[in-house]
Amino acid sequence: MSKPIKLIALSALAALALTACGAGGEGGATISEANKSDAAPTSAEVEASKELNAPYNDFLKKYVTQQNGINLVKYGSVTDADHKALKDYVNTLSNTDTSEFTEDEIFAYWFNLYNAETVNVILDNYPVKSIRKINLKGPWDEPLLTVNGKKMSLNNIEHDTIRANYDEPRIHFAFNCASIGCPNLKMTAWEASTMDADLTKATQEYVASPRGVTVKDGKIIAAGIFDWYKEDFGNSEKDTLKFLADHATGAKKTALENATEISKYDYDWDLNEPK
Repeated sequence: MSKPIKLIALSALAALALTACGAGGEGGATISEANKSDAAPTSAEVEASKELNAPYNDFLKKYVTQQNGINLVKYGSVTDADHKALKDYVNTLSNTDTSEFTEDEIFAYWFNLYNAETVNVILDNYPVKSIRKINLKGPWDEPLLTVNGKKMSLNNIEHDTIRANYDEPRIHFAFNCASIGCPNLKMTAWEASTMDADLTKATQEYVASPRGVTVKDGKIIAAGIFDWYKEDFGNSEKDTLKFLADHATGAKKTALENATEISKYDYDWDLNEPK
């Protein structure tokens, strides 16, 4: 996995202060070199993570189903008790001291918190046809979370905490925005012990999917992600095409290797639920 530009400690009012690094943000404390260790997690750490994420895994197992390669959430079937369990999980994560977490544990923490809260937001507003129908511009800038005493929005997590501090384009395939066009909501919680392999798998699956990349009459149609965040995939469209080709296979890989431009960007904002 790529090394971080810098790491942000997550305990805002406890041990180390987490501060978003986006516009108007303050400088955050960096985690010590010891906490950047890439050492494999111990069996005790793996078990502790599984225990922490057990309620979320139970929810995902019960309500996420795959159709045509897209992971869909059965929002309309979620019981009040299971919705509360999801809220409790989000609250537990939000109050977890992560100041000693490794890099991969940091990733897993934020991916799970973001994705679980996104599902929670949909449930709070269900029925809704698209996440963009919540509020005027979607819920992303709302301070929905209090993470160790600090108010945070979903955008604070994705952009100010992760994108601003890590040189890792594969993170775009871990966050799920509750939309058909988005990379899949992982059917199990993200875990540090398998982070690198899972990020690569998520990236490859999205590139393989028509909603990620489509080749039509020799022209490349790519998901809006590769336009909105093009700087994360390199310095030019040529770099983006190389990134896509590196994660593609077969005829799609050949087409991407031979392409000189992306002809169109597209994205489906319909809610990721079974029809």
